[in-house]
Amino acid sequence: MKRILIPGILTAVVILSACSSGGAGQAGKAPDAAETVSEVLESEPEAAATTFSSDKEPITESAASGQEQAAGQAAESAGADQFLTAESAAADPTPAAESAAKPAAEPLVLDSNEALKAARTSLYEEMCAEAKRDADRAAEVEAKSMTYGEATMRYSLATVGEDSGDGYPVYIALHGGGEAEKELNDSQWVQMQVYYYFSVKNGIYIATRGVRDTWNTHFNPESYPLYERLLENLSIFYPIDTNRVYLMGYSAGGDGVYQISPRLADRFAAVNMSAGHPNGVNLANLYNTPIALQCGEKDTAYDRNLETAKYDAVLNELADRYGRDGQPEGYTHRTFLHLGKGHAVVDNDKNRVEQTVISDLEGWLETGRSETEKANTNAVDFVTAYTRDPIPERIVWDLSVRTEESDVETFYWLRAPRDVTEGVVVASYDKETNTIHIEQNTANGPVYAMVNDDMLDIFSDINVTTADGGSETVTVTPSEEYIRKTIEERWDENMIFVGELALPACGE
Repeated sequence: MKRILIPGILTAVVILSACSSGGAGQAGKAPDAAETVSEVLESEPEAAATTFSSDKEPITESAASGQEQAAGQAAESAGADQFLTAESAAADPTPAAESAAKPAAEPLVLDSNEALKAARTSLYEEMCAEAKRDADRAAEVEAKSMTYGEATMRYSLATVGEDSGDGYPVYIALHGGGEAEKELNDSQWVQMQVYYYFSVKNGIYIATRGVRDTWNTHFNPESYPLYERLLENLSIFYPIDTNRVYLMGYSAGGDGVYQISPRLADRFAAVNMSAGHPNGVNLANLYNTPIALQCGEKDTAYDRNLETAKYDAVLNELADRYGRDGQPEGYTHRTFLHLGKGHAVVDNDKNRVEQTVISDLEGWLETGRSETEKANTNAVDFVTAYTRDPIPERIVWDLSVRTEESDVETFYWLRAPRDVTEGVVVASYDKETNTIHIEQNTANGPVYAMVNDDMLDIFSDINVTTADGGSETVTVTPSEEYIRKTIEERWDENMIFVGELALPACGE
């Protein structure tokens, strides 16, 4: 996977086994390599109806029954790809000689904010059309398989409903299993292909296969550039809404959600973690990314129950730390600690039967009290309630939480070279005053603010202020080259920038 990085300052980036942290027992039939989700639903509807944890607790009847009833209806469509095939995408209708004879395009005129907006749109469409003719990308889409180094990620893809015209939302689901035999992880992957599927009313539902049969199956170092490649290919080949991409996972998949979401927080509108373990992850980057945490009260293996309740407090503390004017801010979250449940909780009931959850998590941690309430714990419903803001007014970026193998340099509208791996940046912008304000920048290297006409008036002076009283006025010269490079960084039509400016250091 070749990337072209943004150069430095351009003024012109079901359940699911409990072996997420250890070994596991067998959990259902292992699929043949050629077996599709459609075939599984036709031949084994019970695979959709019941899944097991390592401690042999079945998912409750209410969660399973809706899946069993819908299995037959989904058999035809679940594995179908309604969109452009890789074969047709790869075919270039322009003969080589004719293409070679085309005159070079005239440079774009970037002399107004309106012209910048039009340029971002036209260049994105032009570059996507070209990317569709990339034989490597087309082959990946056709095979539903991508390779980075020695790791390969396979995935299933199913569509539900019709495109409203704004693009489909995307639901990415991570299976359980982990450090176990390949057959177990394959079985868990097949189960995840239907686990949340029946709760999706409209969208593209994707279940990824962990890249290795290891405890960190979903977050091996190579996993991150593969998720990025998957999202790029979806944007290029499918009519998706990049502001409505969601991540969900159970058990080892929940472990994955904990690790992936802060590293790729700007890719997701919201995420749901079920029955996983945080493994000490830093969630500071979830300032703009809502998260649901779900676990059984009696899921004591690896202290998953305690860690879930503690991470609810962690998110509350982050909201206090990065709040403004003495008020907590950001880190929208909901924690469902399911009363009396073990590793099997109901987070996928298509009938939305409310579950009993503990309402006072702090009290439960301190005294074991179990004050309760009823709640809709359907993971799809939680995430669907949110839409991503691709250029949020305020960002918290902890640079110590970066992907290992990825070469992406950007986080929302901030950019830092890959060797900048320490420090925190808290920055905001105000379109009315044409200002970027730096509350904190303790990065161990340069950090830049990428800008576009949706954020600021590019053709006026931009004010850069800091919390310690610093102030300067800068100008940015838009560049077609910069626009192209930010498209290549993400392939996200909602995150295209026209230039950048360096941010001053600020804070301790």
